[in-house]
Amino acid sequence: MSTITVFYIKLLLVIASSVGVWWSANAQGFWERLEKQQKGNQVIGLGILLFRLLPFVGIYVLLNFMPRGDVPFFWGKASVAYQGGMVYRDIVSYHAPLFTYIITLPLWLWYSSKAIVLLMVLVEAAIIWGTYHTYRKFDARALQSIAIYLILSAPMVMVLLGGQEDIWIWGIAVWMLYYYHKTQNDGLPLGVRFSVGLIVIKATFGFWLFPLWLLLKKRWGFLLGMSLVGIPTLALLYSVMGLDFLMPLQMTTNLLTPNLFTIARPLLTAMLGHAPPLSTFSWIGVLVTLSTAMWVTYPAQRWSLTRSLPIAFLSTFIAMTIFQATSPGYYTFTYMLPLVLEVVDWKKSKDVFILLFFNAVLVVQPFLFTHLGSPTYDDASILTSPLYLLEYTLQILNVVCYGWYFIKVYQKARGSAAH
Repeated sequence: MSTITVFYIKLLLVIASSVGVWWSANAQGFWERLEKQQKGNQVIGLGILLFRLLPFVGIYVLLNFMPRGDVPFFWGKASVAYQGGMVYRDIVSYHAPLFTYIITLPLWLWYSSKAIVLLMVLVEAAIIWGTYHTYRKFDARALQSIAIYLILSAPMVMVLLGGQEDIWIWGIAVWMLYYYHKTQNDGLPLGVRFSVGLIVIKATFGFWLFPLWLLLKKRWGFLLGMSLVGIPTLALLYSVMGLDFLMPLQMTTNLLTPNLFTIARPLLTAMLGHAPPLSTFSWIGVLVTLSTAMWVTYPAQRWSLTRSLPIAFLSTFIAMTIFQATSPGYYTFTYMLPLVLEVVDWKKSKDVFILLFFNAVLVVQPFLFTHLGSPTYDDASILTSPLYLLEYTLQILNVVCYGWYFIKVYQKARGSAAH
């Protein structure tokens, strides 16, 4: 299947998805009836079947489409691990130590890169299921919001065509949220769960520790829980491979879009007289991400963690997509599910329209960026070309959408503190 054919399919998906979301957003009574009839499980199960599993069969079995996105990179790691290779020592990996071995598991049943995509689909399905059973306890809109998430075009493309794993970060967060809502204990067991995320996914999972720390009541118990998992893991890694396990902390040299750095790059190049150093701005981005996330989260510390934990999560990872110089648009997959649950008001047409517009841009911009050869815009004269100008404009619009949702989380945190 040609690249342009895939693009046209994505466009059709965006249009069909937008129609479905618009109807679903305006069918409040329909979702309320289903919830009262206790049909939430059936609805979520049917949604996963229709919008994830059947499309997977159609794309990868019937059409025999080969995975793209990050999957070839994952396949390279998993196939070496399958042969007995060791992560970091034999395998280049910027993920946490267990990630490579987890994505290797399906290869024992189906030795194909398609098996990795199927794993991503199944893990996302488990996270969706867990999120519904967590939120239904305190959010009357949970069924409607999660059903709409399943219909949205961007997460569908990210998991089915991109094989993205970033939603795993939310999976650990909602696991923590479920436990806290059940026990009201934010100490040692929560710290253990947080450390699981650090050894399973990737280093960026740890970003939200800083705003989360502001919200905890049993901080030292939480730290002890982290230590019970973290210290033995570090000791084992060091004993086996020395300092090679620090590989995930190395800053990437790949320019990824869109973020504030990439849209400011033409101006920065003109001011500096040369291309701005990516590593320097990456570290600056980390500092700004953490400080702004803590600033947004601080007023919410008077709330129950049930309500404030998602604020810490959203403020951190939305800020990351704005300020981190190596952050691509697909990182939105990290927070799209809690975003629709926490900040989108389905009764407001403006909220629904912006969400649909955001999803469309997330689907179209990466294709155009790749199609144009991943332009850096160090030479601003390239923007005289209509296609390059369109792609650059889409980058700007994407970052504007990040900013819109960051402001929404900020407003919610301030509103939360008033209650």
